[in-house]
Amino acid sequence: MRFTVKVSIGALAVLAGSPAVAQPFYEGKTVTLMVGLAPGGGYDVYARFLARHFGKHIPGNPRVIVENKPGAATATSTTYIYNSAPKDGTVLGMSLDILPLYQTLFPDRVNFDMSKVQWIGNMATLNSVIAVSDRSPVKKVADMTKASAALGSNGVLSQTYIVPALLNAFHGAKFKIVLGFQGTAQMDLAIERGEIDGRGGQWTSFAVGRADWVKQGKIMPLIQIGTEDDPQLKGAPQLSSLATNDQQRAIYRIISAMPQLSRAFWVAPGVPADRIEILRTAFTAAMKDPGLLADAGKANLEISPTTHKDVQDTVAELARTPQQHLDVVRNILRDKTGKTGKK
Repeated sequence: MRFTVKVSIGALAVLAGSPAVAQPFYEGKTVTLMVGLAPGGGYDVYARFLARHFGKHIPGNPRVIVENKPGAATATSTTYIYNSAPKDGTVLGMSLDILPLYQTLFPDRVNFDMSKVQWIGNMATLNSVIAVSDRSPVKKVADMTKASAALGSNGVLSQTYIVPALLNAFHGAKFKIVLGFQGTAQMDLAIERGEIDGRGGQWTSFAVGRADWVKQGKIMPLIQIGTEDDPQLKGAPQLSSLATNDQQRAIYRIISAMPQLSRAFWVAPGVPADRIEILRTAFTAAMKDPGLLADAGKANLEISPTTHKDVQDTVAELARTPQQHLDVVRNILRDKTGKTGKK
């Protein structure tokens, strides 16, 4: 478990003497952390940890709640926050880390622009995985071209779809992608029932939500996706290590940067600058809160925050991806529907 804090708390003292802080906007308000996935998964767990400690760092000590609005791999909630939710700083979004990549690939399919949202901060930089059960016919990378394994997915906008689709196209893997799940909790139930063999996501959702599976060897990481190896994922090769040519390396490098957005919160364009500053300062303070860190430690939950600027830089770098690489990924994903179940 590592608790590395990479952010600095902005000065709030300048605001302390102003009339706006004398009668804080947030006093008596409710701040909603809207998660675009069903309850019980890794994103939801992090949002609920933040909700317990966030309000006391916001002037006026508002009530902070978590609302789950699943659908279309977080595109439903993202669209709502971006276009319809109040633009007063009372609604924060938490979307899949891969969503900016999907938007870059298919801008005509979304009604938002993640390069224009105002990032608040990221709670943790978490490698993604493809994880498989002990009953899966695919237990190591070498198996994926010899046997077929069914992997759950919460939509084509998700890394749970994009990564296995690329592995099928680039390396001849035989993954069946099973769509229709609203979140990782549903996928885990399907794994337990033997309906699918595994899924993508962050390892923390297993380490925290299915610790018994991890301890008993019922679930294992097949591939990890990030810029650095996670000590908890020993033996799982990096996605980037599978590349066999420069183009694959470039594409995998893009996907491997997404952990910078693992548990990032944002507000829509149009939220006033002073509210954004308050939220960013409160978020930074919460990431150093002894109570939050103690709770996270007990739950084996990693807190390794990055600033809003780090997140924005990652999204901006994604937008500079050479068109030829985007075309390759776009062609692989276009008009794919996946499989409807495990045979």
